Amino acid sequence: MWPAAAAGNRAVAFHGTMPLVHSGSGGTALLPHSGLLPRMAIDTYAPCPGGTGKKIKFCCADLVGDLEQLDRLIEGDQVSAALDQVRRLAEKHPGRACLMATRTKLELGTKQFADAAASSRAFLDAFPGNPLALGQAAVTDAVAGNMQEAAALFDKAREAASAETIPELVRVAATLVQAAAQLGHIGFAQGVVDWITEVAPGNEEERRLLAAIVASSGVPAALRTKMPLEDADGDAPWLPDFQLALDHARHWRLSRALGGFRSLKAVAAGSRPLWTNIAVLCEMLALPFEASEAWLALARLPDAAPDDAVEATGRAVALETEANPDRSPVIRFASRGAVLRVPAGEEGSAALDLLEDTLRHDPRCEPAAFDRSAWVARNAAPPRSVWRVYETAPGDGRAARLLASLLVFARQTDREPEAVLQGFGPDVDTAAPIAASVLGCEFGAEADAAGMPATTPTNWLLGSQFRMQAPSTRPPAAQPGEASAFDTLMQQQRDALWGRFLHVWPDTPLPELLGKTPRQALADNDAARRVEALVTEGEATSRRRDAADAWTEMRGRLGLAPAAPITAAHPLDEVPPLRWHRLDMQRLDLDQLRGVFVTALDAGFERAAEKAAEALLARSEASPEDRWESLGLLEDRALSSVRKLEILTELRGLAATLKANDGMLDVTELRVRMQRGDEAESVRLLEHLRRDHGRDQRVLQALTEVLMEAGVDLSALAGRAAAPGMTPAAAAAPAAGSAEAGRIWTPGGEQAGPSGEKKVIWTPG
Repeated sequence: MWPAAAAGNRAVAFHGTMPLVHSGSGGTALLPHSGLLPRMAIDTYAPCPGGTGKKIKFCCADLVGDLEQLDRLIEGDQVSAALDQVRRLAEKHPGRACLMATRTKLELGTKQFADAAASSRAFLDAFPGNPLALGQAAVTDAVAGNMQEAAALFDKAREAASAETIPELVRVAATLVQAAAQLGHIGFAQGVVDWITEVAPGNEEERRLLAAIVASSGVPAALRTKMPLEDADGDAPWLPDFQLALDHARHWRLSRALGGFRSLKAVAAGSRPLWTNIAVLCEMLALPFEASEAWLALARLPDAAPDDAVEATGRAVALETEANPDRSPVIRFASRGAVLRVPAGEEGSAALDLLEDTLRHDPRCEPAAFDRSAWVARNAAPPRSVWRVYETAPGDGRAARLLASLLVFARQTDREPEAVLQGFGPDVDTAAPIAASVLGCEFGAEADAAGMPATTPTNWLLGSQFRMQAPSTRPPAAQPGEASAFDTLMQQQRDALWGRFLHVWPDTPLPELLGKTPRQALADNDAARRVEALVTEGEATSRRRDAADAWTEMRGRLGLAPAAPITAAHPLDEVPPLRWHRLDMQRLDLDQLRGVFVTALDAGFERAAEKAAEALLARSEASPEDRWESLGLLEDRALSSVRKLEILTELRGLAATLKANDGMLDVTELRVRMQRGDEAESVRLLEHLRRDHGRDQRVLQALTEVLMEAGVDLSALAGRAAAPGMTPAAAAAPAAGSAEAGRIWTPGGEQAGPSGEKKVIWTPG
């Protein structure tokens, strides 16, 4: 089971001592770490550092002094000097494995990736069966983004390794794990971690670090279940060949195993274990497209259970995306520009002032804060102003969907004043006539989309933003137990988001459905399983409760059968994770229920974790610790401030029982109270935080974030607190309860902090 991870994260990451960065050529590069630059133990009876499998005494005894000198340079962090030295030695002693291996390591360590690739290739040409040469070649291929080649080379390296070369190869493997994880090849990364666990079981801390690296790369929900290799039963004539291939796989001869299983396709095409093993091996060898084809073949088997077929199809869809992240159709970020016409008789900024005043008075536009320094830092002329363009003007209780950003630029040396619309392509196309009618200009064709970010149609729909119409006057504070104005606005926004999603998604072409819409895909059995896999994943893993509910409603709208409840005595062993939300939680004993809750929460199966939390709270025998964790999850997923406050009250009672610090509860409640406009309670909480948690840095950091979200000017607050006789709580209270801060509850209007960034508690979450 995979730990929880943020899906789709391919950003630069730094994990422990093995960070990845993007190289100038667009590939992924490795920085030096303990695996690339290990301290050499210079002992004549130690293994040769070149991976020959011989002792130094019988391999490179004449270089012991030189190797010791290199060791001292590396130990003293004089890597460049060590590299110069090893290059000189390589010219004097050509073809020596220890020097070639060290040279490649040092070139990788100093980010000379082209040189490292050349050195690695020369090393491999000279010693084609050397496991370290094969492993280093795998690293240089991974740096260049050639993950399939890297996986094949590392598989050969494992097969060629001896007891003497295993420790060095484990260091290479650790580098490959991070490279594979960051490039999205989850099966290969996890397979390497499993191999490290088998051959080097003593280093538990490093294995946990590597597992965290894989998890943090963003594991798709369909791939969070580790699929084991399967045995085949019966007396079929092809079974001996099957068992031979399986033996190769279990001894990490993966390429040989895959070749053996492939040869059986014609005679064992109806075998579930065959297709499972082909798919698993292809994932471990970074062959996502072939793995996808194998999972689809398994899903089409006549004896495949419906749930198994749907989950195999979902796994195939995720691997198709791994093979081609930008497959069509996608929604690309777009930019369209227009030259602004300066009215006759108007010059300079006066004309633009008039245009901006027109924008300001159009209800479909609102000003947006932006950071001018970020533009200046990259030597770009900043815009005069930035505006948000909405699809419609807000009416009574109606949501206006945000379409695009409109940037207004003043006249520059080489160009006339212009306006630029930016956003996702379909939204920019909708926004263009709106902005054109306001500004009296005509927007040109979309700029070249090459290199522009893109997202899937589903994520585009799920990311829709809406502006609600705020009341013209501040409503009265909500009474205890009543929904606040903020709750009402947030519910309206959720209704707008999910109403549009449920209406548009069924008729939207999706890459996961090979360009078909969900409604079209339901006409074909194979494509229909793809639809059900998408819906099931949404139900099981949506971070927000309203999102999970929307996916369940989508199931009904598309005519998919309701998901049947599942009864199991040992669900962690018997039921795949994507089905945990269907478990009959009431029939589980306490230990099993606790296991489902903890594991589902860690692995990102939010719906199952929520249901398990509710079931735990219903058990009188549940421990206070179980109740504390369960209530914490439910508070996070609660949609209304009333429910959040009810849960926080229960948590306070448990905090007393567990003798836990209640400072973070105070901060959480303060956020809710300020959203509701509960001024008296906000003041009380601020005073309590000052008095009881004024030295708790974790609490103070969380409090700072809440106040910044609320638009409180912390620098001004500090000045007020410095006044004679003024406490921080007294200084904060007027700010929290003032008309300016009172705008927290409404998304309308600007609440710009000192840096110009908008500070509002707005996005539902």
